[in-house]
Formats: sequence, C-alpha cells, structure tokens
Amino acid sequence: MNRVALFILSIFLLSACTVYKEYPIEIYQPGVIAVPPQAENVAIVYRNFKYTNDTLLHYYQDDFRLKKAAKDPKNLDSVLVNISMQELAKNLKEKNAFTNINIFPELFKEHRGNKLPALDFDVIEKISETTNSDLLISLETFSCFYSEYSSTEAMPTKSNEVITAAVWAVYNPNTQKLLERKTMIDTIFWNGYDNQGNYQRKTKLPPRITALKIAAQMAGENYSKRFFASWQNVNRMYSVPPLPDFAAADEYVQKGEWDNAIMLWKRYADDSNGKMAINARYNLALGYEMKDDLDTAQKWLIAAQQIAMDYKSKEDLKMIMQYRKLLLKRQKDIERLNQNEY
Repeated sequence: MNRVALFILSIFLLSACTVYKEYPIEIYQPGVIAVPPQAENVAIVYRNFKYTNDTLLHYYQDDFRLKKAAKDPKNLDSVLVNISMQELAKNLKEKNAFTNINIFPELFKEHRGNKLPALDFDVIEKISETTNSDLLISLETFSCFYSEYSSTEAMPTKSNEVITAAVWAVYNPNTQKLLERKTMIDTIFWNGYDNQGNYQRKTKLPPRITALKIAAQMAGENYSKRFFASWQNVNRMYSVPPLPDFAAADEYVQKGEWDNAIMLWKRYADDSNGKMAINARYNLALGYEMKDDLDTAQKWLIAAQQIAMDYKSKEDLKMIMQYRKLLLKRQKDIERLNQNEY
C-alpha cells in the first residue's frame, strides 16, 4: 500500500472519531407576520371564544389534586385578557409598529364550541368600520391554569407554575385575508432558585392571582415579538475531526478569529482529502457566514453536498441540507429587512 493510500485510510479511520460542536450566534430576524406597509390603525379585540371543555379557570392544582379556588373575582377572565392585550399594545407602541393602536375587549359576548372557526369577513368589515382600523388583531381565545407543588427530593423547594394557551389571529379587512392564526402555549415556573441555579432561602413565590396576571402579561409580550424585527439566539454546528489542524481551528473559533480558522480548513477542502473534505467545506460555510458572506457560505455547502453525495453519506447530507435551508432563510430575511428600510 503506498503512502497516499495510507494517508487516505488514516483519514477514514480518524473521521469516525469526529466531534461535533455548537457555536452560538445572534441573528437579526424580521417579524414573522407580513403586515401590510399601509396598515397604520390597528384594533385589538377579544373574540371571547371558549372551548366547551375549558372550565377550569376558577380551579387550580395542589400537588396534583384539583381544587376550587376560594374568593376568585367573577371577572377574572376579563382581567387577565385585558392584561394580555394591554401588554401586546404596549410592546407594539414601543417598537412604533403602528400609528394608532386601540383595544376593544368587550365587542363579543362569551360563546363556546368544540371548534374555533375564523371570523366571518362581514363581521371583520363591520369592526374595522366601527373602530376605524385597517388591521385587526384578535385574541380568539385565552385560558390558563395554575399549579403549585410541595418540596420533594428532586426539587427541595416549593414551586408553582402557570400554563397559558392563547390563539391569536391577524385579519386584513382591506384584502379580506387571514394573515395569521397562531396558537401560543407558554409555561412560567417559579421556585426557590435564581437564574444561576443558586438556592435563595427567602424567595417568595407569587400567589395564584399574581402568578396568573404575570403569565397573562407574558402571553401578550411573547405574541408581540412576531410583529417586529428582533435579535434571536441560534446555534450553528461545526466539526472537529481528530487532526491537529482542526483542533487548532477550533481554538481560533472560540476566539472568534475566523480568518485563521478558514485558512486551516481550506487545507482539507480539496477532493483529494476524501470524506474529510466534507467536514472542511461544511466548516468553511460557517466561517464565511460569520464573515457575513452568505453567498460564499452557500457555495461551500454546495461543494460539501457534492462530495457527500459521491460518498453516499446520508448523515452528512442531512446536516448540509439543514444548514443550506437555514442560510437560505437568513438571506431572505436580510432581503426583507433591507426592503423595509426604504
């Protein structure tokens, strides 16, 4: 066996011990909802729909036992819904998403059913005329449930939580289109530990009504994020085969020295390096993404895909295609953001 064959064989053997790592990055993403640019006046309404089996508002769970709450305000649903809608409006105003935002929590009487159909556009047209709005945000339904737990061996402190479930919809009365219907389920959990995992002996957990109000506020805040651009934390994958150059490149990655990492990866990007070129080319795509050169990143992924297909490496192909899809979405997001600036 000649030296070249030995080298290639060693590469194949070493690649079996490849370590995959995640690299956290922040990317700026546009709002998810395609709001018409001419939409300035927004009405936020409460649809006041309740599913037939949604009957636990005035109950809670105490160590997995269902109990009826004592002295609940009769208008608890209205209070929580108003808090959620107010928080949505507040966040939209802070981001200057619209010129005018008005809240109408009592346009609908409570109605129940097993299915939640979209609002009829005749109704939407009447609401838009009455409220002088060109976009309608509807809190279609809202429910929440509170639970509290005693300390256990696994969790040595008392704890409580609130689960909220809300369905939001956005209607465009001018085009008579449903722009979005989104189910948002959130869980807020409290215990005796801080964010760093340190036990805080004097921590006081919020009582039930307070916890419900906090959770309702969070529900409105979380939905508002779908309307405007924001920074999002995501992870990217890269590989570290057991070779000195890849280990050195990993150190450069940790320091953010992408030019040096790219220089080392390029040594293994040629076809003559066999399957190792897949790792190198995939890593090079990350390097160029971090340099904000997404076109070159895509080219390296296409090159990685070609050699992965030659070797029929299904796992590598799966990773490459996922990364290509993420990069393509990011490129489209950047185009949307640039268009919105003009």
